[in-house]
Amino acid sequence: MRAWLTVVMMVALAGCSVQVTGAPCEDDLQCPSAQRCTPEGHCVAGARSGEHLLESCRTAMETLARRANQCYGGPPDSYQRLVDTESVCASVVASVQTSRQSFLPEQFGACVRRLRDLPCGALTLEEFSQGNLLARCDALAPQVAEGGSCGGNMDCQDGWCDTSASCPGVCKRYVPAGSGCDGSVPCQPGSTCSLNVCRAYANLGESCAWGVRCAPEANAACVNNVCVVRKEAGACASADECAPGQACVKLESGATAPRECRPARGLDEPCTPGAFECGGLLYCEAASARCRPWRELGQTCFNPDGTAELALCLGSRCAFGAFGQLVCQQYVAPGEACLLDVDCGPLGSCHNKVCVATWCQ
Repeated sequence: MRAWLTVVMMVALAGCSVQVTGAPCEDDLQCPSAQRCTPEGHCVAGARSGEHLLESCRTAMETLARRANQCYGGPPDSYQRLVDTESVCASVVASVQTSRQSFLPEQFGACVRRLRDLPCGALTLEEFSQGNLLARCDALAPQVAEGGSCGGNMDCQDGWCDTSASCPGVCKRYVPAGSGCDGSVPCQPGSTCSLNVCRAYANLGESCAWGVRCAPEANAACVNNVCVVRKEAGACASADECAPGQACVKLESGATAPRECRPARGLDEPCTPGAFECGGLLYCEAASARCRPWRELGQTCFNPDGTAELALCLGSRCAFGAFGQLVCQQYVAPGEACLLDVDCGPLGSCHNKVCVATWCQ
């Protein structure tokens, strides 16, 4: 009898071991100590370490892409292409290797949870496409003081990386809230340059006139120059007015047709061309009447089907090509002429009409 109980206990303990090692997880905090959560979502033996830096960066970017999908729809892989995950993570690895950043593996579980729970208002297309949201990862700590050499903004303690003259660049201070600005130097986080002054983000009910942003945590839209709660339903003029997961859908044909907030359609779901029913980084393709990803290199863009459905480019920029058509083209290389930041892609910006790198490698 005692031997039988011993066998039962051994089987039970073996079962517990199987359930722990290889158990499903969403982050390291869900795994036992001395284990980590793999990108495939399973606990494995071996704590996270510096050897897992590149894998960790990719996981953080994937977490951001999934969060963007939850907030605005659209394929997560399209968001990763928009930000160029591989190049951003290559820059992070280079910064850690040169001690401009430090990687804190024990904080990576908290990093994933923070990114997974970001307010949708923080995931603006601009912030996402420039990779800025990765700075919210607790496991990556800046190590460069003002005046030091940097490869990107994430290297600088309480400042930003000026790469306009060279790469690597120099860490400089942000313009404080309430101080004068001209757009050439970033305002401190939580503020934006409006009428030549860095002004704090507006809360619900406050004015958002003249380019002041509504606070991301408020999940608000700027309507008639006031920050208001995004709608779950009801009349709208643009998708910004609708809650996460909603689209501002045109109810009938015609330029002045009424629109209302409705659940956004996902990838390959049926849609009405010109009704703006599709989620983020998607448009309603006229030929298939289904929601399809934004356009590829060499394809026409902006309004490819003549239905007014916005379709920009993935991994490229939408610019005038031959015969005056808007076509997806290669990003402008550092040192070459540009007009807008988007010309230089997610790894650069347009400074004095010349592209400069913002993620040095």
